[in-house]
Amino acid sequence: PLSLNAIIDAAVYAVADYTDLRVSVNLPGPITVLADEVELSRVIANLLENARRYGKTPETGIAMVDIAAKERDQWVLIKVRDHGMGVAPDILPKLTRPFFRGDTARTAATGAGLGLAIAEKTIQRMGGVFTLANTSSGGLAAHIKLRRG
Repeated sequence: PLSLNAIIDAAVYAVADYTDLRVSVNLPGPITVLADEVELSRVIANLLENARRYGKTPETGIAMVDIAAKERDQWVLIKVRDHGMGVAPDILPKLTRPFFRGDTARTAATGAGLGLAIAEKTIQRMGGVFTLANTSSGGLAAHIKLRRG
């Protein structure tokens, strides 16, 4: 068992100086999850970096990211959402494939295309579920489901 609040606080602190990233956190109180601290930290950091690279709001050039979590039965549901352009529906299921990179022509971002594949496998190894979805108001959301601690 570990504090989700501490994991998210540390991840947000690590990116606090970025001028092109704003993170809003909405946690209803102390939340404990069954997870590996280092691995979950890497997943959250990866999602923040992906939002910074690919999820910038076109008008401002700033990535606005919302992190929220809630407890439901024996699970904790975590959502990390940007307010960017989202991705084409046909690309969405491919984003967690190793070495797949989305629309690289549209962005100047670089990478090997492993981050989301690793994130998905990491969450699965911890007994959880990782999914990606476009949001109805624009942007991409990563949904993480982990057991309550």
